Amino acid sequence: MSIPILYFFTDFGIKGPYLGQMESVLLESGQDVRVVNLMCDVPFANPRAGAYLLAALSRYLPEHAVVVAVVDPGVGSVRKALCLNIGRRWYVAPDNGLLSMLPAHAGDCSLWEIDPSLMPVVSASFHGRDVFAPVAGMIAQGKIPQLRPMEREAMVGASWPSNLEEIIYIDGFGNAMTGIFASSAPDFHGLVVGEQRIWRAPTFSSVAVGELFCYVNSIDLIEIAVNQGSAVEALQFGIGHSVHIFGEDASEY
Repeated sequence: MSIPILYFFTDFGIKGPYLGQMESVLLESGQDVRVVNLMCDVPFANPRAGAYLLAALSRYLPEHAVVVAVVDPGVGSVRKALCLNIGRRWYVAPDNGLLSMLPAHAGDCSLWEIDPSLMPVVSASFHGRDVFAPVAGMIAQGKIPQLRPMEREAMVGASWPSNLEEIIYIDGFGNAMTGIFASSAPDFHGLVVGEQRIWRAPTFSSVAVGELFCYVNSIDLIEIAVNQGSAVEALQFGIGHSVHIFGEDASEY
């Protein structure tokens, strides 16, 4: 029997004890799982940006993936804890919109609320360790915990658009991902950022060194880049900056 794979999707970064504590909870309980750090630099305290990144990345996960998604600025408040099932994939996360784009892009789902009181010890400030990781570990082992059914329309972010015309992530090279899924806009020819039009190109080698362009990245999001340079430095923008797509005639959609 293969070892279940559990994926962490967080804004924790690589420093500090947080990822290690979540993995330690799984190991201490004797659960035989393999942990993969899918993404640890989701924009800080920004579940809205995280929702589009998670939906994009999920397309490339194995069908039996179990994901612990923790971008949780409301930890310790009355916000709910959720468990989402789509096909054979499972996700556990706070109810702050982080899971909201998965049904929009992946289809039918089943949604439940987790009762944190079922956990032996729950701190006020680290539900990733005390709630989400333990529940995900149980699911990875085929032991579904006690859950309360919940309607998808009741989750935070259920009314968010399926595409977000904003910058949602900036990587270490200065490339900027948008929340626009290219498969939903096959005829786009470029982006408008402020007063500037940025034309689409297939990839970096398609443009001159130093040239600004946009393209469809490896997870189907429209991204802005500079060949051997930084789009962020060129445009002086950041997370949350508005963008708009335009078509062949250069008119905005």
